[in-house]
Amino acid sequence: MELISLPVSPFAARVRIAIYAKGLPIDLVPPPADWRESRRFRDLSPTGRIPVLLDDRGPIWESAVLLDYLEERFPEAPTLMPVDAFDRAMARLLVRHVDLYLMPPMVVLARPGVEDANARRAVEDLLDGVAMLDGLLKGPRYALCDRLTIADCALAPALFAIRVTAERLGMDLIEAGSLTETYSRLSGRDPHVGRVIEEMEEGLRHLVRLG
Repeated sequence: MELISLPVSPFAARVRIAIYAKGLPIDLVPPPADWRESRRFRDLSPTGRIPVLLDDRGPIWESAVLLDYLEERFPEAPTLMPVDAFDRAMARLLVRHVDLYLMPPMVVLARPGVEDANARRAVEDLLDGVAMLDGLLKGPRYALCDRLTIADCALAPALFAIRVTAERLGMDLIEAGSLTETYSRLSGRDPHVGRVIEEMEEGLRHLVRLG
C-alpha cells in the first residue's frame, strides 16, 4: 500500500499523521513531476488532488475519507477516534470545519496574483473560521480528549499552514492568547504531529531553495 503525498500539503499531512500514529506499513511516494497535467495521475485521482492512497483494490482519494478508511481498515492499530459517540461526532465535525472554513480561504490566499478583493474576502472568511475554533476545542494540546484523534490530524497541519501564511502576509490570523493559538503551538508536542510539522517545514525550505 502506498500514499502519494507531498510534504507541504496539509491534506496529505493529516493522513501521514494517522499513518505514523497507527504504525501502518504504508509507503510514502511523491507524485510524478507533471502530476498537475498528467492523465495517468488523473486516472488515480479524478480530482487531480493529493493525497491518494493506492490500495490493493484501487486508488482512494479525499483526505477526510482516507482518515475514516484507515480507521476501518486497521481497527487493531491504535484508534484515532474518541470512545464517546458525541466526541466521535465532534472529531468528524472538526475535520469538516477544517475542510469547509479554513482550507478554502487558505487556497485562495496561496494563489499567485490573487486580486485584492478576493484576498480581503478570503482573510475575513479565514478569521471567522479560526475564531469559531475556540468554542470547539476542549484542550490546549489535543483537540477533544487526552490523546490524538482525527481532529488533531486535520487541525494541526492546517493551523501550521495558517501560521506560515500569516507570516507571509504580515498579519495576525490567529488571536494571541486564544485557545486556538495555544493549541497551534502545543499540538506539535505529540511526536507524530511534531514529525509531520517538521516534514512540512523541510518541504517549505526545499521550495524556497528551488526559488
